[in-house]
Amino acid sequence: MWVALFLGIVLPYFASAQQVNVTIFTESQCPYCTKLLREQIWPFYVTKPGIMNLQIVSFGKGDCTYDANRNFHCSCMHGQTECDLNRLQNCAMSYFPRRHLGLVTCIQGLKTLREAFSRCLSRLSARTQRKLIECATTQTGELLSYYSMVNTHRAGVKLWPTMYVNGVFFDRSYPVDQKLCENTDWC
Repeated sequence: MWVALFLGIVLPYFASAQQVNVTIFTESQCPYCTKLLREQIWPFYVTKPGIMNLQIVSFGKGDCTYDANRNFHCSCMHGQTECDLNRLQNCAMSYFPRRHLGLVTCIQGLKTLREAFSRCLSRLSARTQRKLIECATTQTGELLSYYSMVNTHRAGVKLWPTMYVNGVFFDRSYPVDQKLCENTDWC
């Protein structure tokens, strides 16, 4: 009887108070993407943890090709450094699938891969640093960038950043936190 009462009271609340699915298409050296992540997404995540089910797709405007030696080569709108930083962001998301936002936000907008290694990886264990650096500087990271390219092209993204909230395009005409809180009872 207590179980039925508990389920009758608690389940309806949890059904209406759901996580908000957020997908953001970014590129690592886009100033608008940097502003969105640093000024809206990260502060929301810190002040209201657990509300967002966040997926970041770091690629931007570019393309990847596959050569005869079975290697991927990606090119990015803002040049090779952007591809390098996108790779590191994709490696971070792959290595930390549920807790990558701080690292991705730290990398976002930096000028070089070396700067990202020194500023953003320094608090990680030496083993984790090595794994992320290896990923970001090898075909492993390039393959992750390829997957981000496929997702970006599949979504038809033409403007960065592009954001979807619960599968619906959000044009960011008002603050992100307001939009996210409209979709959950947890705010």
